[in-house]
Amino acid sequence: MENLGKIIKKLFILIFRILPLRRAVIFESHPDFSDNSLALYQEFLRRGMLKRYRLYWMKTFRGGEVPELPEGVSVFENEPGGLKETIRRTYVLNTSKYIIDCNSFIYKRRKGQIRIHLGHGMPVKIDLNYSRKFGDCDKYLVLSQFWKEIYTEQILVPEQNLCYLGYPRNDVLVNLPSCPMWKETVADYRRVIVWMPTYRQHRRHLEGAMANEYPYGMPCIHDKEELEVFHRVLCEKNVLVLFRPHPVQELSLFRDSGLTHIRIADDSYLEDFQMTLYELLANSGGLITDYSSVYFDYLLTDQPVALTIEDREEYFQHFTPAFPDYKAFIKGFYVENIEDLTRFIRDTAEGIDTSRTERMRAKEMFHSYVDGRSAKRIVDMLENKYGL
Repeated sequence: MENLGKIIKKLFILIFRILPLRRAVIFESHPDFSDNSLALYQEFLRRGMLKRYRLYWMKTFRGGEVPELPEGVSVFENEPGGLKETIRRTYVLNTSKYIIDCNSFIYKRRKGQIRIHLGHGMPVKIDLNYSRKFGDCDKYLVLSQFWKEIYTEQILVPEQNLCYLGYPRNDVLVNLPSCPMWKETVADYRRVIVWMPTYRQHRRHLEGAMANEYPYGMPCIHDKEELEVFHRVLCEKNVLVLFRPHPVQELSLFRDSGLTHIRIADDSYLEDFQMTLYELLANSGGLITDYSSVYFDYLLTDQPVALTIEDREEYFQHFTPAFPDYKAFIKGFYVENIEDLTRFIRDTAEGIDTSRTERMRAKEMFHSYVDGRSAKRIVDMLENKYGL
């Protein structure tokens, strides 16, 4: 039966590949309906592209809710559950003119297709096994000319394919959204800081985790006593920390801690306030991170950034560094221990930003555009260069 299914699929591929390419655009992201692809899709809707194009969202994994979509926008499964879904997926992938992906690589199926890879973050670390599988694309989006050498020499993207127009998802960091429900909820706090670490202990692959464990998923906080010290400072300065763990971080200990000035800002938290992660970042008053790509994006807010880098030596034994010297390129308030972390909270609460000058220089280096109009630029390029 399985062999019969493969034969049927191949037959439909042959049929679909002789059909004319349709005025259709595929969008992909992970999580679904998010990231750079969502911001670009919204620009398509603003320009009335539904009058001329059929738009599709590829769902990376089965399950999960599908948001209400306007007429002319459809969804197909990347992991089809039967013959009908397989044929539908094959049809869309083989007959759509344009492909917009940012996480999973959607390879072109035939000549004449146009593919723009938006990416999902500038690298502090590089997974070469993943990154070099990007495949044939017409343009590969990066933030500025600074990134040319990293992408051509390490990730092996041809120089002519690089596109320096800025990330669409970052537009909201410059064009501040209102988010009234959330602002009312946090109005009594002196400052709201988002903490977004990358993961060290993968909850599904603990055997491959780093030796330097942080039981609460918070780098530089090693035990309950240090967590309580950190929380006392938050209470003293009336600062709220919204902890946004990496999706694969083990969090069972933290969820039972019952701390008043720390909240887990996961997807359900964002849904409660009808806001996206980048709308939350745009409205925050500071960021704590480490080796995450969010660092580069957050520079556009001009808000303070703390970098928890106590374990950087071990971390870059597990991951390929994008830079030969982390501190020479990544600028912010360096946090090596709990004392540094609490000092950052106190300084930020008082409006003290000791790393701002160096951070602004980094912003100029990493970003070609800081005007919040990247989605517009990319659609303009698609129209002018690729006949959208």
